[in-house]
Amino acid sequence: MIKDNVATYVEFDPKSGDLLSITSYPNTENYIEVEWDKVEGLANGGEKFKHYKVVFNTTSLMYELVNVYEQTHFEYNVNNGMYKLHKNTNADIILCKNYIKQQWEIKFGKLFEKTLKANNVTLNSVKDFSIVKKNDPFVLYRALRFNMSSDNLVLQFNDSDAIMDFDVYTNKMFNSYGVEVVKD
Repeated sequence: MIKDNVATYVEFDPKSGDLLSITSYPNTENYIEVEWDKVEGLANGGEKFKHYKVVFNTTSLMYELVNVYEQTHFEYNVNNGMYKLHKNTNADIILCKNYIKQQWEIKFGKLFEKTLKANNVTLNSVKDFSIVKKNDPFVLYRALRFNMSSDNLVLQFNDSDAIMDFDVYTNKMFNSYGVEVVKD
């Protein structure tokens, strides 16, 4: 197959990341531009569409075409595996303990939420948080798990979870995190 210098796009389903088509002229709003050599095997039938997905990279804040069967390069960093959250209302992901509503909730930072909406992103991941004793991450009070693709990013708690002095840890998969406490 001969390829001229026309831009190449991949159209995809924003909920699943499944590839829909390879085109020079996108017909939907869910597409990314790709290098021809990344999709040449797909275009000539040598590779299958189901082996690829378009995923939203939470660090670069951009969609990327990835082969689901290739090992992704991951550089282990202990600070990303056990990341301590600090008070930061400008973070991408903010874990809020709301004593008034008796619930833990996830909020998105203004810029991060704007980026998600502008790119029609559905975060297809599960996010875990560990609520631990202040200055001692080895005493676990509670583990929280949020399905980020859900419309309801809230977990209820009762009086037994009324711990006032705590730290929060998570694995770092987004650029920045913050913790917020609402008391009155």
